[in-house]
Amino acid sequence: MRSNRSTRLAERLARWADLVGAGIFAVLFLSLVVQVVRRFVFGAPAAWTEELAAIAFVWVIFWGTAFTVPLHVHVAVDFVVPRFAPFARRVLYALGLAVLAGCFLWALPGIADYLRFMGRERTPVLELPYSIAYSVFFAAAIMVVLRCAAAIAFPPDPARSGESEKA
Repeated sequence: MRSNRSTRLAERLARWADLVGAGIFAVLFLSLVVQVVRRFVFGAPAAWTEELAAIAFVWVIFWGTAFTVPLHVHVAVDFVVPRFAPFARRVLYALGLAVLAGCFLWALPGIADYLRFMGRERTPVLELPYSIAYSVFFAAAIMVVLRCAAAIAFPPDPARSGESEKA
């Protein structure tokens, strides 16, 4: 069982992650609004808004996957597992998480190498290093591994996660 202090810390971190995700989405939305206004009101489109929106889109997707969307909300295909007894479901859940974490662990060196390689290239308009533009994928991969490990160590309460213990 988690302590009260660690639960409060986890709640604060989750709140912070939600706010950062909302901020990234606001950047995405505002850059699209600026683009529409510049293009259709002033007749002078701005290339930087398209590039910023594309980078923000990548960031909001991977940030949400890594930090804000609970594991039980992610898309899952479970035709067979719900038919098993509760203990078997927990074992299969842990096994699936372990495989997912293993895949991301296996991919981490390649992701890091790719980001290091892409650090030489810059985005066309904003001239950001691609390693910064796509660094969120490395963070997302690490967080997927950590969240899988945490879910294995501290399985979710079926009543809270939307699953039922009924066979």
